[in-house]
Amino acid sequence: MKSPDLTFRSPRRRAYALLDVVLAVALFGITATGLMRVMQRVGETSTGFARDRYLQTQIEALLSEKRMLDIEAMASEAVDPLTGITFRTYVEVHEIDNGEGAELGDLYQLTAEAIYLDDGGEQTERAAILIHKPEQ
Repeated sequence: MKSPDLTFRSPRRRAYALLDVVLAVALFGITATGLMRVMQRVGETSTGFARDRYLQTQIEALLSEKRMLDIEAMASEAVDPLTGITFRTYVEVHEIDNGEGAELGDLYQLTAEAIYLDDGGEQTERAAILIHKPEQ
């Protein structure tokens, strides 16, 4: 008795096998493209967070450094050559009423700004602190 030939397949079955392969490749391509887009967005988001953290750190450092100086020496402007971000500090007299009609003196507002360009145009991040510097 002859054994049946198991390798024989009808053309219809071969066509379904080819369709399965094409569908699997298409599904893989769609999935890979979607994953690449997600990874790109994650990269863009983490780059934005890193820039924001850098700006926050630099502004805090500027405020900490400048608050120790005399009032006249607090104003400054510098450009970071690596990032192109302009950091600026300035000081203004801050007037507050003490509640009894008298003004509290020797109060100043020290403001630090970071000015930079991104996709939305020129952006400004700003932070300010109040400083009491009695006249000497």
